[in-house]
Amino acid sequence: MFSFFWALQIIFTKFGFNAGAEVFPFLIISTTIAFLILLFLIFPKVKSQFIDLYKNQNPQFWKLFVANGIQAGFGTCLALIGIALTDAINAGFLVKLTTVTTILFAWIFLKERMSLIKVAVVIMMLTGAYLLTTQAQVLIPKAGDLFLLGACVCWSLGTVLVRMFLRDHPTEPDVVTMQKPMASLPVILVLVSLFMIVPVSSEDLSQVFNCCLLPSTGMIYSLLNGFCIAMAWIFLYRTLKISTASYLTMMSMITPVIVSVLAVIFLDESLIWIQLIGAALIILSGILVYFSDIAYA
Repeated sequence: MFSFFWALQIIFTKFGFNAGAEVFPFLIISTTIAFLILLFLIFPKVKSQFIDLYKNQNPQFWKLFVANGIQAGFGTCLALIGIALTDAINAGFLVKLTTVTTILFAWIFLKERMSLIKVAVVIMMLTGAYLLTTQAQVLIPKAGDLFLLGACVCWSLGTVLVRMFLRDHPTEPDVVTMQKPMASLPVILVLVSLFMIVPVSSEDLSQVFNCCLLPSTGMIYSLLNGFCIAMAWIFLYRTLKISTASYLTMMSMITPVIVSVLAVIFLDESLIWIQLIGAALIILSGILVYFSDIAYA
């Protein structure tokens, strides 16, 4: 379900940008909507635990706050900067490297197993993602690629730190989910403010951080995107509570396949044979992960 709502989020974001929405107004409104949805859906059920975590486990509360800020705040902002400063095919593939960084951090911090078969399946998944997202085109390095790699590190580090907490503490995952927009919005707003104050030499980057009003045509997509963000966050941490970080990140690689199917249906895009091979590799890898124990230790 996490992968499904993540895929829908990507599609609604694409619709919003096609309708003329600017990046950060769209992001801020979507995140705010996600917060309001979480406030309505899950906060009444976890209110007492949330308050207890803040009052009686204050150091843990702020550790989680930092982890969520790293993942959803800095990770998202670095990704948007990277996308603005690199080619679309580079961005489409590089964000998939989160699988590698997550497994690496899970091995270091969570002592999850690093086996040869796990490495082989990850290589198989990345090969499929490369074929699906780039159509086997050669990637030409750009300055924005470093920001995208930084985003992968932030996403992975935040995920692993949250998994470490959920593994060692009897806390409902929805308590941590409730923190996510609270931690990410301040980071996003501070970075936007800095870029409004400090001149930016790159025209592409200036357009990303432009904070004019969201056009009315993009509002509906921002609302739908906010709903998908909220659902993705809920299923992300519920999955992390019962699985390893490696399993989560490997199974989430099915997302580009879902995005491609939705793009064919709703955006009139088409897939060539090399992309179909890439999708098949990803699906086969996901089946191997599901029916094996390679990501559970």
